[in-house]
Amino acid sequence: MAPPQPSALYHGLLAAFHVFPVHAPLTLWVFDAPFGKFARNVWGNVDGNKAWVVMEAVAPATFLATLAAIGAPQGRPAALLAGLYLLHYLHRAFVSPLLLAPPRAPLHAVVVAAGIVFNLLNASLLARTLVYFPPTGGWAFRVGVVLWLVGFAGNVYHDEILHDLRRPPGHRLVSPQIDAPTRKSAAGGGRYKVPSGGLFALVSFPNYLCEWLEWTGYAIALSPHVLTRTPLFPGVMLAAPWAFVLAEVTAMMPRAVRGHAWYRRTFSDYPAERRAVVPWVI
Repeated sequence: MAPPQPSALYHGLLAAFHVFPVHAPLTLWVFDAPFGKFARNVWGNVDGNKAWVVMEAVAPATFLATLAAIGAPQGRPAALLAGLYLLHYLHRAFVSPLLLAPPRAPLHAVVVAAGIVFNLLNASLLARTLVYFPPTGGWAFRVGVVLWLVGFAGNVYHDEILHDLRRPPGHRLVSPQIDAPTRKSAAGGGRYKVPSGGLFALVSFPNYLCEWLEWTGYAIALSPHVLTRTPLFPGVMLAAPWAFVLAEVTAMMPRAVRGHAWYRRTFSDYPAERRAVVPWVI
């Protein structure tokens, strides 16, 4: 049975999702998103872990609700990609903030609201893409799934290295010798230390790099062709999973660049050979 044709709503959502990267020049050159090391004690802050759950749980809830409304994707490749998406957000929305992560810095309500809108759009688009344009398998699908698995594992591993910086001895998951040496930040109130291990030898934000690899693999598996035709102006847009990759890179790259500069300002002995997020380049 042929898959259903994409609706006008699908094309409208895709066009709206292309607006997200517009913020990148501002977040690169003007201001920092108010969370993590850039959090400030201001009105509008909410509990970091609880807010993270609310913000990220929107993604699997929207994904499943969309599939319930328009029908399940056809074929094993599409079912596998649906499962991988849900696996990522099961970990990101529930396992990490509720079971693994130590207390997070506060999140500002603006960050939470932006994350909710982002997840609503992206989850709905990817679910619809799996139904309207189901993958058929083949070499691109297999390569993409392998890249997704490598990126997912790397993202989780490097996130846990960061979490270990705030875990007491005896409760660390991947960095038992993290106290040798200990380098704390006076500017960060004694909370921040210099992470080490894995790809931290090369970049300050390997968790970002691995997440980009993860969703690039997903895009290759779901939509090997980067562009898709649309009845809306200009007639061609990025396919939904590639629009997701662009949105992720433009959201995380400015934060990585500014966060890397923060590390270098804060720690006089910060490793000079590290780049921000792309080894030997940025």
